[in-house]
Amino acid sequence: PIVGEPLTVRREWMADAVRRNEIYRVSEAVEEGDALFQAARKMGLEGIMAKRADSRYLPGKRSSSWLKIKARQTTECRIIGYTKGRGDRQSGFGALHLARGSGDGLRYVGKVGTGFDEKMLIAVLKELKKVPAGKRPVKERPIDDARTTWLEPELLCEVQYASLTPNGTLREPVFVRLRPDLMS
Repeated sequence: PIVGEPLTVRREWMADAVRRNEIYRVSEAVEEGDALFQAARKMGLEGIMAKRADSRYLPGKRSSSWLKIKARQTTECRIIGYTKGRGDRQSGFGALHLARGSGDGLRYVGKVGTGFDEKMLIAVLKELKKVPAGKRPVKERPIDDARTTWLEPELLCEVQYASLTPNGTLREPVFVRLRPDLMS
């Protein structure tokens, strides 16, 4: 069957089977992956798919022959609070609430709960405990406001994200590191 053939053979078959001016179209294949990725990033797209030319199709299975290469951005954010941890994080925090400076003070940009290994969780919690608790320093009221410990916005961190949502929050944020070098 065709699914057992390499991608290059399947693409030739598809190009022959799909007629012009139909609602279906065979996607283009390029060899200049780095240039395509840079163009996708410049256009603000999510990223690109990279596929090995000799890969077989494995229905219903993931394969390392197909890679989703996401265009990610980074930004520095103020840590303005944290939610109580649950499950294996019960003794620490669940997620960090983040804000960035704007013309009229701080603006809420969401929260981040991924990107932490065990060592990083402990290190971040140690720093959070040094910061005085405070009132919510942003106008926006997150849905978990009542379960949040709000802090003075003293700590800075670097966060990786896919894009900004229409309301200005970070889409798919991932914690990268604390930024003590930027703290004043």
